[in-house]
Amino acid sequence: MLKNENLHKLYLLFCICIIGFAIICGLYSNGSIHFTNLKTFTYQSNIFLVLGYVVIIALYNKSHTLRHYISISVLVAISVTGLIYNFVLVPIVDAPPVNIGFVNFALHALSMVLALVNYFVFEQKGNYRRMHVIVAMAFPAIYWLVFVSIGGRIDYYPYFFMNPMEIGWLMVFIWLVILLGSFAVLGALLVWFDTRHSRKVDTE
Repeated sequence: MLKNENLHKLYLLFCICIIGFAIICGLYSNGSIHFTNLKTFTYQSNIFLVLGYVVIIALYNKSHTLRHYISISVLVAISVTGLIYNFVLVPIVDAPPVNIGFVNFALHALSMVLALVNYFVFEQKGNYRRMHVIVAMAFPAIYWLVFVSIGGRIDYYPYFFMNPMEIGWLMVFIWLVILLGSFAVLGALLVWFDTRHSRKVDTE
């Protein structure tokens, strides 16, 4: 029987392989590579997940704070992808639902589910703190800042809620507040659950 540690590593490798395959399939189609897809938060967050899990495996037997920061950052980033796509883009801009195509399903739903399973089933609890939430919000916040700043110059805004030419600057900032607030709540809930579950385990 496999030890929990080995089982966890195998699970992380499975996640790396299946999401990595979906990323490659999404970037390569009709005989060419579509680098434009790399500008979207979907691809960046999924690549972040793959690279993050590689680092977690490399640091698995080491008590390294970087591992915990990567763990929550990957989880928040990929959850942002899944939640925004399915609950904002699909109903508002008629984006294709996740049941259309393997790549769409894998990058917008499966990766989030795999990350949640990794945390709730495999990750040791009791390592998240409030600072982890702030660090986890850095990736989506920097992504927003970069593309809102240069979108006009390159004539490209990844999403409608980042496009001041379409919805105006006021709405862009309102959406930013809504999204960052949602990320903060998500992160706070993770920290609360992580701390509570750790204390419960300690008392058993």
